[in-house]
Amino acid sequence: MSSAILEVSVLVLPVPAPARISSGPAKYCTASDCLGLRPSLGSRAGLRLSSRLTGVRFYNFTSALWAGIKRRPARPPGTPFLYHGITPMTNERLDAFFLSEEQSGERKINLLRLVFLLVFLANEFSNYYLLKVVAGWLHERSVWTMLAWIAYAAGAWYLVNRRRLYGRAVKYVSAAADALFLALTIVLVEGNNGPLVPVFYILIVGCALRYSYRAILAASAFSALGYAAVWYTSFGNPRLTPIPAYSAVIHLLIMVMMGAFSAYAVNKMRGLVLKFAENFARREMAEGALSRYVSRQVAKKILDSPDGGSAMGVGRRTQAAVLISDIRGFTPLSEGMDPGALVALLNSYFSRMVDVVFRHDGTLDKFVGDALIVVFNDPFEQTDAERRAVACAAEMLREIDAFNREQAAGGRHTLGVGIGVHCGPVIAGNVGSESRMDYTVMGDTVNFASRLQGKAPAGAVFVSGAVKAKTDGAFSYKSAGVMEFKGYREAAEVFELQAA
Repeated sequence: MSSAILEVSVLVLPVPAPARISSGPAKYCTASDCLGLRPSLGSRAGLRLSSRLTGVRFYNFTSALWAGIKRRPARPPGTPFLYHGITPMTNERLDAFFLSEEQSGERKINLLRLVFLLVFLANEFSNYYLLKVVAGWLHERSVWTMLAWIAYAAGAWYLVNRRRLYGRAVKYVSAAADALFLALTIVLVEGNNGPLVPVFYILIVGCALRYSYRAILAASAFSALGYAAVWYTSFGNPRLTPIPAYSAVIHLLIMVMMGAFSAYAVNKMRGLVLKFAENFARREMAEGALSRYVSRQVAKKILDSPDGGSAMGVGRRTQAAVLISDIRGFTPLSEGMDPGALVALLNSYFSRMVDVVFRHDGTLDKFVGDALIVVFNDPFEQTDAERRAVACAAEMLREIDAFNREQAAGGRHTLGVGIGVHCGPVIAGNVGSESRMDYTVMGDTVNFASRLQGKAPAGAVFVSGAVKAKTDGAFSYKSAGVMEFKGYREAAEVFELQAA
């Protein structure tokens, strides 16, 4: 009943509409770009993390997404489109993503069309000049028809593949042109019983490369119309063999059915792509949200763990190294500063400190006013937790020195920070109410780390004897003396970290 759960709530804010892809020079984008799946998406959404009862839960919005695509009315350009409360997408982003796939497929079709037509033209010359199996008048008509088709194919290849010009109408014009040229070739050259009739089916199936079910349905309709024209021209033409009505109807039905099945398959593939994109978006947002509390490496481990990190929310006793830092003289500093300037100062300071913490794979437990509490060896095991904690504290001091130099150069306030590090048993788990919980660590180890921090002067790191014993070979210490601590009966020797 106390397993950790990660709940992501997203507040959609108005965002500028991305540029449309039109008949002008194409603007290409990756799936992440077009669907807005970059980690920076967090800047457009209000994220709230809270712990609940069992498992890491994210809303499944696949069904709602498809419901939105199929049933919802068209939205004005730039209107945020929130799919089941997970990620804000606009109609333009979805259109841009699939339009980029259509472009890629159209380029492939243009190249294949041009290559196949050149091969057929070479075959025609071979049949006439080498094999001498084609009559002269038929060869001339065939060459001119194929040259016209090749000219169209070369123009389409140049405009779409080389000039990168593309619009939504291109796929329909291309499908119609192919069906028209094929019908002309059959009527003028091959005859209606020639071997080119099955090419109508290839036009339909090959249209799947456009990744558009509408384009497939259009190609099916154009092919059926082209074959119907071939059928119609067979009546009263002595050179053409009349096509029986039942045979023509079967051909037309097969073309329609092939188009329907191919369109259905492509539509299912689009659904799979969308589902993958949604899962990717949820993971990116979850990882980005978790990364506010732990390093991105730890966030990945949580999301990749078989239980989704749910076990970490169960109350348990574990060993951990605890680092606590606090700004010296913060109360008088805050009383004399403008609130806005004070918040900006703290945000700048904490940003740099958290970056250091995450570089050492520490877990940010919480901010307490101007204090920072960091845990190592939880929620995942780190065999060198004490070394990481001390190394993190040392780098924090160096970062504070750099921060203060920048502050002083700009005539702004500088900060003095004391740090305490202790290790030992802690209790980790979800603590809070039914409506709001926080994952945290507690116990004597945390309390003593706080007492150590309270004794450390600005610019110093105080560690306990337990930490020194486990890191003595890696760092240099000097005794800060035996000190008494509030709440502890016995005094303890404290050690100060020496600069490397």
